[in-house]
Amino acid sequence: MLIDIAFLMLAFLLSIPAITGYFAHCYGKSFWRWFAIGCFFPVISQFVLAWLCHREASKEQRRRSVFISRYEDEQMHRQINEVLYRTSEKKNLS
Repeated sequence: MLIDIAFLMLAFLLSIPAITGYFAHCYGKSFWRWFAIGCFFPVISQFVLAWLCHREASKEQRRRSVFISRYEDEQMHRQINEVLYRTSEKKNLS
């Protein structure tokens, strides 16, 4: 009976680091590193990992928005040049 309780407690204590490691692996981080961190700091490691993943996601979103705005600026620049070229051609023809 005592051994069963010990195994149950060990399984519970190792489930928190395993979840942390799985979460880290899903976001491209090292499973074993975050599993070890989760063994020593079970709850804190989950919050730190969630914060790191959120920070990386916001950086990626900002990078994408800069790329989109650059693309839109380039496209708008091209359209303005086309309009200016057409109007200059019309003036030259008249």
